[in-house]
Amino acid sequence: MPSQNLPLPTQLSISTSYIQSGRTRLIDFGDGYVQRTPLGINNKIRYVIVVHENLSPTDAATVLTVYDSVQASGDPIDITANELLTTDGLFYIEDVSVDMADNDRRTITATMREVFDL
Repeated sequence: MPSQNLPLPTQLSISTSYIQSGRTRLIDFGDGYVQRTPLGINNKIRYVIVVHENLSPTDAATVLTVYDSVQASGDPIDITANELLTTDGLFYIEDVSVDMADNDRRTITATMREVFDL
């Protein structure tokens, strides 16, 4: 799996967050009883959100080039267990957004969703 050593600028302000939600089927019965059933064997949906803040235009272009390349290839990013994730996972870049505070500073946010390849 590629993307373990992305050629990103070294002086970046990065924050990372983790979101986990469950996929469940809810069945409402007429008496108010609700039955919940997990959907599938991989019923937890995990997201990793990476935010690069205060980027110069040059650094922003470099980060976008890397994300564009990884997203276009369709290859997953192999993220091993760390302080944020308790288990390894394969993640695809789902969304990339750019916010421009002014002409000199940009913020890039990448949302990655876990996938399960066979």
